[in-house]
Amino acid sequence: MDPTASIRKIGFRKWYERQLIDCHLALVTCFLSGLTVAALLEGINVVEFGWKPVSMLAIIFIAGMTGWLSWRRYITVLERAERYGQRSTCANCKAYARFEVLATGVDSIPGEVAAAVAPLEAAWMRVKCRKCGTTWRMPE
Repeated sequence: MDPTASIRKIGFRKWYERQLIDCHLALVTCFLSGLTVAALLEGINVVEFGWKPVSMLAIIFIAGMTGWLSWRRYITVLERAERYGQRSTCANCKAYARFEVLATGVDSIPGEVAAAVAPLEAAWMRVKCRKCGTTWRMPE
């Protein structure tokens, strides 16, 4: 689900908290994958032929890919949460995460192929502060 729909549905504070939990679970997965790769590399014996070294190499490859994908997810989710988090405070009254979503959309990025651009990176919201009524666009 895109961030704007999630924020509208559950609110910014819960969305932000869930994003941080999600990205840190990915970081833990990446760490555990790294430990798995290190442990298996230490125990592998390529001189010995058979299924054991082949299966260990396959597990090392799978753990390495899992770790790499988890690292990418960690970076992506954390970056997205921080982009929205930087603009979640009203500039006028300094109220944090007290806004209602007025409109959402996706910007087109000039010069980029539409299929190559992740839609989540260009998603924006027009929000209104519940405390003072100031409107702003997030993220910018």
